[in-house]
Amino acid sequence: MKYLYTLLLAAAVTPAFALVDPVGAKPGLNYNRIGVGYSSDDTLKGYNVTASALLGGAVIVSGIYDDVDAKGDAAGLNGKLSGFGLAYKFNVGPGDLAIGYAYKTGTIYGDFDNYSASGLASAEQKGFSINYRQAINNQIEFSVGYSRLDTLIGLIATNGSIVGADSIDSTTNSYNIGLRYNITKSLDLSLNYAFQNENAGGDKFGVSVGYNF
Repeated sequence: MKYLYTLLLAAAVTPAFALVDPVGAKPGLNYNRIGVGYSSDDTLKGYNVTASALLGGAVIVSGIYDDVDAKGDAAGLNGKLSGFGLAYKFNVGPGDLAIGYAYKTGTIYGDFDNYSASGLASAEQKGFSINYRQAINNQIEFSVGYSRLDTLIGLIATNGSIVGADSIDSTTNSYNIGLRYNITKSLDLSLNYAFQNENAGGDKFGVSVGYNF
């Protein structure tokens, strides 16, 4: 059970760090975007709202709000997560290289469908990333990135009295790729895939529709 709690929370907080590489913009790598998406990995599935903006021609600010539900043995738990990102971009050849920092926090709780117990866990994650983004043509863009994440998790399991408590402090690598199709100048469809180990929830797939302004 403790392993389930740890995996659940690690997976829940990890997605925030994709924000420093905001996929989705008009041709010319515009970073001003509002998106609605869905994501899923081995442990969690859910919907999210993201936003990013370019300030002063080089600073990217971003935010995310997630509403998630657990999958598999952890089904029954759900929660809400939120976070922000801050990055500085450089023009490198035909694309942009962004170096950033992000922070995310949230709570997951509920009754397990497969166990006579309830779970409650809070998590905090922070870390740095480096991402490259480039337009292939006026309609298609791609991105690749790496993140080094530090995750702090506190968790409790109870069935009326405390039956288990634990905490974790882990450092995890995440490698991500993204592909975006510009349907129009203002509307895009974006796909993302993150390669992650079990402590981060396993490999993660995401899709979103964005409005670029």
